[in-house]
Amino acid sequence: MKFNPVKSSFILFLLTISLSLLAFLFSSKQTVYLIGDSTCANKSLDDNPEKGWGQLIQNFFNENVIFENYAVNGRSTKSFRDLGHWQNVYDKLKPGDYVFIQFGHNDAKISDTSRYAEAHTAYKQNLIRYINEIRSKGAFPVLLTPVNRRKFDKESRFIDQHADYPSVVREVAGEFKVPFIDVHKKSMELFAKLGPEETKKIFLHVEKGKYKTFPDGKEDDTHFTRYGALIVAKMVVEGIKELNLPFTGSLVELPGFSDEAKGKVVALDYFFNHELKKDNTGKENQYHYIWEDRENSGFSILGNLIENMGAELYEVRGAPVFDELKKASLYIIVDPDTPKETAQPNYIDAGSIAEIEKYVASGGVLLLLGNDAGNCEFENFNKLSERFGICFNEVSLNRVEGTKYEMGKIDKFPDHPLFKNLKQIYLKEISTLKLSAPAFPVLENNGNVIMAGAKIGNGFVFAVGDPWIYNEYIDHRRLPEEYQNYRAAENLFSWLLGLSKKVR
Repeated sequence: MKFNPVKSSFILFLLTISLSLLAFLFSSKQTVYLIGDSTCANKSLDDNPEKGWGQLIQNFFNENVIFENYAVNGRSTKSFRDLGHWQNVYDKLKPGDYVFIQFGHNDAKISDTSRYAEAHTAYKQNLIRYINEIRSKGAFPVLLTPVNRRKFDKESRFIDQHADYPSVVREVAGEFKVPFIDVHKKSMELFAKLGPEETKKIFLHVEKGKYKTFPDGKEDDTHFTRYGALIVAKMVVEGIKELNLPFTGSLVELPGFSDEAKGKVVALDYFFNHELKKDNTGKENQYHYIWEDRENSGFSILGNLIENMGAELYEVRGAPVFDELKKASLYIIVDPDTPKETAQPNYIDAGSIAEIEKYVASGGVLLLLGNDAGNCEFENFNKLSERFGICFNEVSLNRVEGTKYEMGKIDKFPDHPLFKNLKQIYLKEISTLKLSAPAFPVLENNGNVIMAGAKIGNGFVFAVGDPWIYNEYIDHRRLPEEYQNYRAAENLFSWLLGLSKKVR
């Protein structure tokens, strides 16, 4: 009997459906891997207006769907494999996972032999190979056509620049019975409707001197602003719904995207908190309470929440100086390092205190997040906080045993914007606060001050003895649904950013 690769692939596909559905039924989490190029990839969060759509798609789903974005700038179907990126995904694949595949921009670069893949030969073969390898793991491939670039003729008619690459994706999807999302068609229709001026909002048209990422400005009709990346992510979500993929039930009502904090910048200290860990290549990377950390220990969800309010993110990587801090509406210092955490900690010294005081007095808002005894450097941290009448006590209140989350429950709140529509929140192992003028309590629990504020000059200082709004305790990775730390974080930053000044 003659071997039929299409028929055999389809039989394998049916088998993987059975395996995958069983895995899905017995798993509370759905993992979706994204592979592709720069239009999908995660971008730096440090004062950077550029975003990839894969960076923002999590907004549309609850915590039962986890998007793992492995897309990389400049990659094609060829170079993504040749440079080892695909192996990293393939090794992690398990039955029931999904892999979204979107290439084409760089496959067309005929002058670059490391990336070029002719549409009807190498590009098609590469897509088929990805499909077969994904299915061999009991996982599901989903093909995406490439998103359009922005180009119009003199009569404002949209010009497609992708040649045969989108049609090849459609062809492979049909031949191998692969679900696909036609982002190329969706984006072409939208961009043509919007026209040359309105589409500039979607793409990177950045003025000179506004962002440290693009000091000379940028005119880019391939890559997206955050607004543009959200629009493309919505196209992908539309495709997911049209395909009725199993995890459509995890779609959520969109969070409140707003402009309430437009023109404001939230800066996070990366200097006093500077913990490092090695990745699988041996390279040391900073983690723990930083924007980029997507694990339990990170502030990635908080950063996204802040951006959803219209504010922008910034990283203070060196000792703070007023000339840099004045670019921020709100400056956060969290959990300064002890020698246990960092071999040579950067302690808060007199010079830094003077620069921060100047920043607050000039109208800046300072957020201080401590930690419990043994996990925070208090001696020098208190030299700063005490300038505003706030002292972190070296204690560990609300110690929680295992999953006895009720030991960290706080459910009695004063009438304050921070606690609007809250029933209960969770804080554990808290450093309580001792106050002197001009500081005042914002939240007390059983006679202990948990949160405090201070009006200083034209600015404001707010302190909490726990970094209670990091990933682990903001998206119900561990906490039961009834704890409202995410809503509390929304309230907190809405309030603090309302007190702060625009810097852009």
